[in-house]
Amino acid sequence: MSLDLTGKRVAVIGMARSGIGAARLVHRLGGRALVSDIKPFEALRSAIEELQSEGVEVEAGGHHRVAAEPFDLVVLSPGVVLSASLHEIWRCKAVPVWSELQLAAEVWDGQWIGVTGSNGKTTTVHLIAAMLKQAGRDAMTAGNIGQAWSDLLPANKDRVFVVEVSSFQLERCHRLKPRVAVLLNLFENHLDRHGDMATYADLKSRLLLHQDTDSVAILNGEDEWIRSFESSLPARKIRFGTSDALDFWTTSLQLMCRCSAQDEVILKREEFPLVGRHNELNALAAAAAARQFGADMPAIRQALRTAQPVEHRIEFVGELSGVAFYNDSKSTNMVATHTALDSFRRDVILLFGGRPKKESFAPLAERFGRPIKVLIAFGEALEKIRMELPSRLPIEFVPNLTSAVSRARELAHEGDTVLLSPGCTSFDEFRNFEERGKVFKSLVQQ
Repeated sequence: MSLDLTGKRVAVIGMARSGIGAARLVHRLGGRALVSDIKPFEALRSAIEELQSEGVEVEAGGHHRVAAEPFDLVVLSPGVVLSASLHEIWRCKAVPVWSELQLAAEVWDGQWIGVTGSNGKTTTVHLIAAMLKQAGRDAMTAGNIGQAWSDLLPANKDRVFVVEVSSFQLERCHRLKPRVAVLLNLFENHLDRHGDMATYADLKSRLLLHQDTDSVAILNGEDEWIRSFESSLPARKIRFGTSDALDFWTTSLQLMCRCSAQDEVILKREEFPLVGRHNELNALAAAAAARQFGADMPAIRQALRTAQPVEHRIEFVGELSGVAFYNDSKSTNMVATHTALDSFRRDVILLFGGRPKKESFAPLAERFGRPIKVLIAFGEALEKIRMELPSRLPIEFVPNLTSAVSRARELAHEGDTVLLSPGCTSFDEFRNFEERGKVFKSLVQQ
């Protein structure tokens, strides 16, 4: 372990997955954790009872103790918003404030791969882990993908962690140094939180800024935002995209790499089961990362041939009366919806809506005819859709997702595709995009 927490007093803010993982890690390493959350006791009963049974102190209903008591370290759960007064208290006392990701990275002194970007992170993380396992490596996924990294530590030093990293997790990171960092793409996302694109891009770059010349940065070589700052990155760079001027690229027929003196075919496109050009780019990034840990081409090919769609990401739900249903509930921004639409040629009944972000819906107008046949709008986005899309377009307005699925069933004919790709967050009707996707699948299968 590179971080000694023995006897240290650590405040953990937030009692969700990351906060619980951080508190457990502190406790396992001999520290004394207090987990604090503003939610009332009843809303946190299960987590509180679980933590208390493990000997971890808790505080519900506010942050009174963390404001009054002395601490050696504060760990913030991703997305938590705190008052300026709390931050000022810790600043005056010179108490470091870290994210759960930074805590885990400080504790772990083995090798890890960090994967970030606006879209494609989860799929890429799964592909990298599958490739490494095919090559005989002990690989495990962690981070924003599911289980908090802190909850998986300590671990065998031979293990390679493949960590999904979000912009929220990077807000309190200051010295991350993954052996390999993957930056898939950058476009407007979470600007309601981060303010502007420059701030968002700066946060994403934190995964790569403290690498060194022995590290590797795997970059989308055709992304304008990434290209704007890649020259400042210290690591050795490997680039992927659609041009054969890059190190890894995709053509109309196959995935390619320049891994030796000669160009090499990674896989024929027809052999890759995941839908869409975006997934081909994810596969290229994953292959580039896995190669850095010794995965050979047979292992990479086998992982790609057997890849399974990640739930809620252009996930095939089933076919009913000749109508195909796809669940892309993870689509919470316009780029994700456009990417999903690019995967289909025609006759798409698009279920679109939820709680809108600041993005314009106007570009959707160009997608009608091919592939959008009808757009069914739902949720809090209804008024924004009415204002930004021409009334002449075939758009139907319904109050919620249940009504949207019902109307899609009425409109769909054999050969059509019903695609849930909402382009908005789920918080007007659901706890998260996962719940929205599960409800959609349940409605389809009724």
